[in-house]
Amino acid sequence: MTQEDKFTFEAEEVKTAEDVVVIDDRARAEEAESLCRWAAARAGVIVVAPLLGTMSLIANEIYMIIKLGQVYEEKISEQAAVGILGSLGAYFVGSTLTTLIPFPPLQIPVAVGTTYALGRVVTEWLKAGKPDDLSAFKKVYDDAMECAKHNLDLFTGNPKKDEPLGDEHKKYDL
Repeated sequence: MTQEDKFTFEAEEVKTAEDVVVIDDRARAEEAESLCRWAAARAGVIVVAPLLGTMSLIANEIYMIIKLGQVYEEKISEQAAVGILGSLGAYFVGSTLTTLIPFPPLQIPVAVGTTYALGRVVTEWLKAGKPDDLSAFKKVYDDAMECAKHNLDLFTGNPKKDEPLGDEHKKYDL
């Protein structure tokens, strides 16, 4: 099995805590995964770029959240995306603050992992019907962080890494 094979998805039926059945088709799951990888690859580029850094990383993540909403036909405003970041609290903020240390061998894996993990959490949250409590997705976050660490070259080698998801110079109030 190649590294790329680890990211393939089959149609799946997922039960949420509220016993709501969510049908997720393969094309939608692949599009969401591709978007998560693109955003993670982009994070590895912008986190070390002079004058972009951590604020651009946050803008990249906000655009990823909004675009994931579009994949699942959910309108997520910029304010709602910022709210999702805030809801993740320590999981997200601690990792993001680590990117302020100007040391690329640390910055890149943290930025890639945090962004990919955030994307996976948002994907699962959307599939589960957007429950208010995101704490149930901690394992998704942790598993995605591990996946990103072990497959860093797959993310940093993404051909879309130089294509911004949106305006990386935009400032958000967190």
